[in-house]
Amino acid sequence: MQNIMIMASLVVFLNVTLLAILVPGGPIENRDFSKLKGVVFWGFNLFLILLGITSFIACYLLLISHSHAIFITQIIAVLYFIVYIIDLAGIFPKSPTKMSKPLTLFEIINTSMAVFLFLFVTAIGHVGS
Repeated sequence: MQNIMIMASLVVFLNVTLLAILVPGGPIENRDFSKLKGVVFWGFNLFLILLGITSFIACYLLLISHSHAIFITQIIAVLYFIVYIIDLAGIFPKSPTKMSKPLTLFEIINTSMAVFLFLFVTAIGHVGS
């Protein structure tokens, strides 16, 4: 069971790494978000930072097989999914710059990874019960 928890921790780490690659101004994300108002811009950034930090905590909790690790990771996976889906759907954040093809591809991959993460840790939870 410990090997499966290590694999789950690595999948969470992969998800947070894929999110970090998409930082605005980075190698993939080149859209202009200057029209977002301060509270919305900083609120969204704070949410993404907390999602990243919580993901690292979940990695550790999975490694030590903490009793709430699976539930926390399921929540994180759902939040990743929501972040990517609302962006792919053009709901939020809105930018006058169109999403590039590499960014679209990365977000589709990241959405798939969020679904995989949820299914994987849910299966672990059922096997461990």
